[in-house]
Amino acid sequence: MYRVFLFLLFVQAVYADDRPNILFCITDDQSWIHTSFAGDPVVKTPGFDRVARTGLYFENAFTNCPSCAPSRASVLTGQKFWRLEEGGLLFGRLKKKFPIITDTLQNAGYEVGITGKGYSPANQSFESTWNPIFTKQISIRHKVPQGISSVNYFASFEKFLEGRDEKKPFFFWFGAYEPHRSYKYGIGAENGIDINKIKVPPFFPDSQTVRNDIADYMYEIQWQDTHLVKMLDLLEKKGELNNTIVVVTSDNGMPFPRAKATAYNYGVHLPLAIMWGDKIKGGRSIKDFVNHDDFAPTFLEAAGLQVQSQMSGKSLMYILKSAEEGQVDKSRTFTVSGLERHVWARPDGATYGRRVIHTEEFAYIRNYNPERWPMGGPDFKASHQGTFGDIDAGPTKSFMMKHKDDASVKALYGMSFEKLPAEELYNIKDDPAQMKNLAEDPKYAEIKKQLIEMLDKELLESGDPRAKGLSPWDDYPFYAGTKYLKGKYLDEVKNSKKGSK
Repeated sequence: MYRVFLFLLFVQAVYADDRPNILFCITDDQSWIHTSFAGDPVVKTPGFDRVARTGLYFENAFTNCPSCAPSRASVLTGQKFWRLEEGGLLFGRLKKKFPIITDTLQNAGYEVGITGKGYSPANQSFESTWNPIFTKQISIRHKVPQGISSVNYFASFEKFLEGRDEKKPFFFWFGAYEPHRSYKYGIGAENGIDINKIKVPPFFPDSQTVRNDIADYMYEIQWQDTHLVKMLDLLEKKGELNNTIVVVTSDNGMPFPRAKATAYNYGVHLPLAIMWGDKIKGGRSIKDFVNHDDFAPTFLEAAGLQVQSQMSGKSLMYILKSAEEGQVDKSRTFTVSGLERHVWARPDGATYGRRVIHTEEFAYIRNYNPERWPMGGPDFKASHQGTFGDIDAGPTKSFMMKHKDDASVKALYGMSFEKLPAEELYNIKDDPAQMKNLAEDPKYAEIKKQLIEMLDKELLESGDPRAKGLSPWDDYPFYAGTKYLKGKYLDEVKNSKKGSK
């Protein structure tokens, strides 16, 4: 007993509370380009901008998977989504055998809490659920405009701070539900967003409908950012901001065609800013490629804990503590993302496997199932999102489907909805919207070969089943019910070998 007492004293000494707090802020469906710091002329994000201005702004931050639950699973585990079995799917499950960062920090003496969206949507009744990940879930409600979550994120964070043991450092997960659909149509313009100043991506038709849809999306970005502003001010008032690592990012890109649930930049390239008071040199713009599985090892190192051997991510602490900007870690010159099943968008829940490698100049995409519909078929209506179920339902999707035969829309419709070749290659320096596929252009054959070699090496070394010609995701269950499936298709899922559990 005496030895146990001495050990506990030792643990308390090792984990003296100069360890940093961690405020992890993750929006739901926001592309990298939609912050005022990134130069967007319409959206206003003073909270994000403050973190980016006084800390580090990452120009090349990418999700591991452009789909909510697998993206968040990668954050929690520090692993590539393809290593997480069913945890690599939307409506999957994260098994207990995959350690999560919140448990590790809590066991090391951190006080852990959450408000808003955590690991979701996923199975929450078998093996791993929401509450064991975050023991203090706080959801203070307030009146909000239509389409906005009623969770008062700031008030919930304030309550967490009031009730916590101030002798302990904290890890708090602020999971905004915004800007996930659905939106109140016209709410952006109603609240001062000038739709005429919006930069419409070239893969969308430039119509009033689309402009209003983007404005509504931006309004929701601004809404959640107001809570971040208040959280930063509160930490500053309490004298804790200087010793708090603040991370602001998103889980995947905007919920529009050719964005979320795709391998294109508007789906996988995300905003990222990190501040840590005067503990790091701020005001730096970083070109290093970083990925969502890098967060967990970063938090462990910041907390004085050993990075766990199963983690595929690499700590960002070297970059944070460096005084350099631009390319800091010379090994971070590319990153890899991918996707398997998003929603039940194809017969028998078939996946659409994609992997993409990004470098500073190029993006190479491999589509493993070019014979399948990439976003779900035009006649398959199982998903709550309707036909083409991997594209969230909304005005832009509806407009493009309705006007698909118009001369100004036809080609754009094909890029977002129709079948894709097995390979895609884009010069993202010259063509950031990825409008021209160069995969069959002989001038780029050598570049494509190099990217393929880099991609294959990364997939093999990181344990991706695709590297060995395997696709286990086709056989994993789909843990969703009537809210996400329609009519006869619910019976199809129940009768499937994958089942709706």
